[in-house]
Amino acid sequence: MTTDGGDPLAQITLAPRAFAAVLAVVALVTGLVLAIVPVGVAHPDPAHKASVTCGNTLGGVETDAVVADLGQPDRDETTRYLDMCERAISNRGDYAVILFFGGFVGGLALSVVRRKTQAQAQAET
Repeated sequence: MTTDGGDPLAQITLAPRAFAAVLAVVALVTGLVLAIVPVGVAHPDPAHKASVTCGNTLGGVETDAVVADLGQPDRDETTRYLDMCERAISNRGDYAVILFFGGFVGGLALSVVRRKTQAQAQAET
């Protein structure tokens, strides 16, 4: 067994600032994907395997799509499903906004806040 005196994990470990940058980018992309991907809810007929497509968080509930997925619904069923879709989109929208803007602010903070140079760090000691 040979030892070269270095820590092998140091070669693959991210610095704290780089790790924070990765987390910010992941949050930003996840929030964007959650905002764009359509929301679906369960179909009222258990024998029907497809879900009812509601729309996405950016465009809101698409009434025509909900009615088309339900088939021939009555007014009461349509109203219940539109309400269910509104709540599902609102719930996903909360997570999408928090992740997207959290990642954006985190990335902005990492790019604006200055790091100490090596000379400044040595001057403090």
